[in-house]
Amino acid sequence: MSRARVVVVGAGPAGMMAAAQAARLGCEVVLVDEALRPGGQIHRQPPPSLAGGAVSAAARPEAERKRRLFDRFARYSGSIDHRPGTSVTAVYGLDRILIADETSSQLIRADALVVATGLHERVVPVPGWTLPGVVTAGALQALLKGGRVRAGDRIAFAGAGPLPLVAAAQMVEAGATVPVVALLRPPWSPLWPGLLRDPAALWAGRGVLSEGWRWLSVLRRAGVPVLTRHVALSVSGDGAAERLVIARHDGHGRPVPGTEQRFAADTVAFNHGFTANSDLARMAGAETRFDPRRGGWLPVRDSDGATSVPGLFVAGDAGGLAGGLAAACDGAVVGAAAAGWALHRDAGRFAAQAATDRAERARHWTFQAALAPSWELPPDIHALVTPATVVCRCEGVTRARIDRAIADGHDGLNGLKRNTRAGMGSCGGRSCLRTLAALAGPRGEGEAVNARPGIRPVALAALANRVSDESVGS
Repeated sequence: MSRARVVVVGAGPAGMMAAAQAARLGCEVVLVDEALRPGGQIHRQPPPSLAGGAVSAAARPEAERKRRLFDRFARYSGSIDHRPGTSVTAVYGLDRILIADETSSQLIRADALVVATGLHERVVPVPGWTLPGVVTAGALQALLKGGRVRAGDRIAFAGAGPLPLVAAAQMVEAGATVPVVALLRPPWSPLWPGLLRDPAALWAGRGVLSEGWRWLSVLRRAGVPVLTRHVALSVSGDGAAERLVIARHDGHGRPVPGTEQRFAADTVAFNHGFTANSDLARMAGAETRFDPRRGGWLPVRDSDGATSVPGLFVAGDAGGLAGGLAAACDGAVVGAAAAGWALHRDAGRFAAQAATDRAERARHWTFQAALAPSWELPPDIHALVTPATVVCRCEGVTRARIDRAIADGHDGLNGLKRNTRAGMGSCGGRSCLRTLAALAGPRGEGEAVNARPGIRPVALAALANRVSDESVGS
């Protein structure tokens, strides 16, 4: 390699800014992302043939953030080796990073590796959640943003935090009928006490609060009932989702008898928070800790994003849920640190170059700390997972099977996975591991599942068609 190389995994706000910063500071940058266009989940881009169109008043703040992000990225994108449609499927060390696209694979190396892989949605299983027509709230957003597709005509939402509210409002603006948004708690109830104790947090999040109010106003104008302190009990239908049953809960997540309500729906969208995509960092050897509010098993990192592995950095929500605004600032900070390490083995070498982003990140982190309790689930929420409910949908593993394994002494995540096959499917445990950990108790949450090569599915033909590392960056 002629220049020090920084490899960035993930082209969401954090990855885009990390790549741009490292390129600005003189590094050779390889940006690897599964999507065909940058932006990540939050700023998912449609193909050029579907781009454009009117932007609603409620959507304008996000559109403006997206414009600023892409303008900043565009200044240095010509110096970035962007690899769209490409996955990192294994990290054996910074000198052996296995990437693959549809037709070929390649071992590349890095002087510094930035993991900016974001997060994925969490769903608490209920009877019927595997029926066709049951999706996550973020999946509905992805289809709408990336393909201008509204997946459903009558869409019911249930879960925790602000995302179900935002996604429901976006579906209303896209022409759908939303019969209900059922939330475990008011997303604003844990917010205000923290903000009142810390007015700086309120000021830092004023833009986000204003945007949230706009989306809530969309729902109110449409007459959508927003029911708080309610829990989803089941989804039912003849071969597909047709109705959602909810009930008030007792504050601990258990339904109050006699409060059940049924809502007709052809689509049901869940979101019970998020889990950080930390598997690549864990495979590379990074130390982790468990934080249920911020995304589960998180790599331990310092303020520069540096982990316990020299040269390995984590940026954005892969290091803990903080939102797109904080992720972009964090990416710029981590990109400067990665460049410092790659060029001088000194992560603090370019700290001054990211001082503005560091200060802005601190403001966003202050607000997110106040918001974090809204994703905390009631302690008894998993009592709703009945013995016959499928927990691992890839392998068809029910709660009864998991409970038997726990009773037999397999109460750690890795033991449960080996014994039941839960988490061994094509999603790599993204759909079930948090539920599996909650059912297993303290040991389950304290033990991250082993991250192994093949984190992302790869065609055998791509693995067989190995390309020499010498072509990278040429």
